[in-house]
Amino acid sequence: MKAGVVAVALLLLLSPLAAYGMTNAPPTTPIQHIFIIVQENHTFDNYFGTYPGANGLKGAVPQPIPGTNETAGPWEINSSVISRDLCHSNDCAEADYDYGKMDGFVREDKGNLTMGYFNPDLIPYYWDYASQYVLMDNYFSAVLGPSLPDHIYLLAPQSGGIMDNVGNATWSFPTIVDELDAAHVSWAWYAGGHSATNGWNPLPSSTTYLKDHPHLSNLYESSGFIANVTHDTTFPSVTWLMPETEELSEHPPNNVTAGELTVVSDINAIMKSQYWKTSAIILTWDDFGGWYDHVPPPQVDQYGLGFRVPALIISPYAKHGFIDHTLSSHSSTLKFIETVFKLPALGARDANASNLLDAFNFAQQPRHPLFLPGPFVPNQYPLRYPNGSVLGPAPQGLPGQLLLSPGSAVDHLYSAVLVGGLSVVVVVAAAIGRGGKPGDGKLLASPEAPTAG
Repeated sequence: MKAGVVAVALLLLLSPLAAYGMTNAPPTTPIQHIFIIVQENHTFDNYFGTYPGANGLKGAVPQPIPGTNETAGPWEINSSVISRDLCHSNDCAEADYDYGKMDGFVREDKGNLTMGYFNPDLIPYYWDYASQYVLMDNYFSAVLGPSLPDHIYLLAPQSGGIMDNVGNATWSFPTIVDELDAAHVSWAWYAGGHSATNGWNPLPSSTTYLKDHPHLSNLYESSGFIANVTHDTTFPSVTWLMPETEELSEHPPNNVTAGELTVVSDINAIMKSQYWKTSAIILTWDDFGGWYDHVPPPQVDQYGLGFRVPALIISPYAKHGFIDHTLSSHSSTLKFIETVFKLPALGARDANASNLLDAFNFAQQPRHPLFLPGPFVPNQYPLRYPNGSVLGPAPQGLPGQLLLSPGSAVDHLYSAVLVGGLSVVVVVAAAIGRGGKPGDGKLLASPEAPTAG
């Protein structure tokens, strides 16, 4: 009898079910503070399509130009301010996607602005973070559509069927903040216009949130984030940080360099705070914004996924200069929170999402912070800047100034010391949009269509 019990026990231990239970037990991590920073409206190819080693624009699909036999290809944008917004509604996104053929972008945009990608010199600090921490090149937005549904998916594994920016919508399904409240895990949501539902802040329309927070507690203006993370001695364990204003959101046609500089200031504040040593920062963009991306998004259910967006993982425990190819999405931020704080999944999307742990090495010596802009001698920097001086070049050009010859974007490599004073001068100059003509760039096919609203 005893031998039979032992044999059954051994079979259970060796079974796939037992192995599944052991490998999927929530790990214990040193992460105690999660910061999810979300900017607006850019695809992976639009920001990182020429990043060395990433799945970028080499895989671009030529886009048919309506009424011609020609096609349009990617072209470099050399201005931090562009001429107009691009259509990124659900209808436009579905037309761009075209049942996975990814060939409707120029047709739907009625021009080739959609095919533009930003010169890395206009967003140098995002590339700095990628080179020193983790860049995810297989991370997708939640739906084929704009801000509101994607922000709802940052809170829940569904949007209640909401696929566009709609007013007066309410919803009652559970969210991650409900789970955090039940588990007594502190949280905060920072957003411009925090007290009303908008594309950056869907919580005031959540009946489950309002039931427990009738006075809109835990919602704050983004303008107060730096002071709070700097001075508060008990900062929340989970924080979402949205743009302070439209002008700083990177939403077209706003200045991308000004938005980047604001994000850098926020990350610097985290790195200088007492919370850095136990933090994980997830920096991402909410939706595709109408920009081209060449990777067809996997369709995990009737609502999405949406197009690829950039994502960066920044932490003392993030791997160094690592490109993470793991299939991930906005639901992975939910899974990461659930994994760190040992919370159950809310639904199918987060249950099946990656937990982002491939981006971390918790056995490594904790990483020192990287303050930008500032004196910085990189250990591994996969970028080389042509004509750099001994002190190193300015980290970016003024809007509209072509620093690199057309077609050389794939070889944007910096090997230099970033000098703090020079960096500040040039970034601020770019942030106010001085110089250059909005929408400048090299066209590989038809010229850009007239400005549209």
